[in-house]
Amino acid sequence: MQTSAFQIWWIRAATFGVAALATGSAAWWALTLSNAAPWQPSVSLAPAPQIDVSVLAQSLGAGAAPVNTAPAAAPLAIQLLGVVAGVGGKGHALLVVGSAPPKTYKVGSKLGEGLFLQSVSARSAQVGEAMKGPARQILELPPLNKP
Repeated sequence: MQTSAFQIWWIRAATFGVAALATGSAAWWALTLSNAAPWQPSVSLAPAPQIDVSVLAQSLGAGAAPVNTAPAAAPLAIQLLGVVAGVGGKGHALLVVGSAPPKTYKVGSKLGEGLFLQSVSARSAQVGEAMKGPARQILELPPLNKP
């Protein structure tokens, strides 16, 4: 069977075009995958923002200065900055224990040497030597300023 010269050159040109596209695609993927930096998300290594404790305390309901109604003989100075009270004395309290930074404690958590957070209410927290025993300290938030 005899084929014309036009049919042969058309097949050769189409084959060359497909081979050129495949080579170009392979080169593009090789360059893209070898340069992985643009595809990876950038991570900022900036330090964590500093939190103003007084603003946090005021947002949780504390007044200008937290009130500590603890007896003077208490081994640890405990300040109540805020509470999240639940049903039956359950919840959390934002406390400053000693010179440590403010921390959230759940009812039943150990605060220090022999002190536990016994319960919380809407504006106070009770601290004692045992969970079932009498309260050693009753910490209260200052009254809200009504406009």
